[in-house]
Amino acid sequence: MFRPTHALVALAALSTALVAEDFGPVVKAANLIYQGKIHYGVVCDYGRSRTQVADLERALPNGSVLTVVDVRHPMQVGAAGTTILQRGVELLALMPNDPLIRDGSPHATALVQRVNGTIPAFGTRPEALKNGCALALGQATNWELMINPKILDPELKGTIGPIEISPMQRGAGRGAATLDQVLRHR
Repeated sequence: MFRPTHALVALAALSTALVAEDFGPVVKAANLIYQGKIHYGVVCDYGRSRTQVADLERALPNGSVLTVVDVRHPMQVGAAGTTILQRGVELLALMPNDPLIRDGSPHATALVQRVNGTIPAFGTRPEALKNGCALALGQATNWELMINPKILDPELKGTIGPIEISPMQRGAGRGAATLDQVLRHR
């Protein structure tokens, strides 16, 4: 029996998946550039950005610490920056869709300037560089690592993650050779 509530639940789950942000690549890049830093921080309206914070938390490496400062009014941004500094945060993440402090917002710029020189910041959209972030990487950058030349060496390049090669199954596809066939022809 079809129930409309089941369709709504499925639609809600699908829409959540569509707005989920992939912080994995930018976190991996930040880890490679700023090796040894494991204390991450984020300033956001936690009630409205809870899903994004969860996405960021899933992307963090094992053993990392995440400090979240809940801010709901522009007048709280300065105090939030002070809290981030006092808590020993080593890397600051910007949420892409936070209503107040997001990639490109003037409040994000104020926060990044407040911790500038002490805590490197990163985002997932190109606008994060305008805020003073060191790097940006995500779907909005077409998965291209964008570097702020005022902070990092503009010649910084590299690849993220190992490439894994696994044997193909025999008869894996028309015209495709299996790894065994490639090795035999050498």
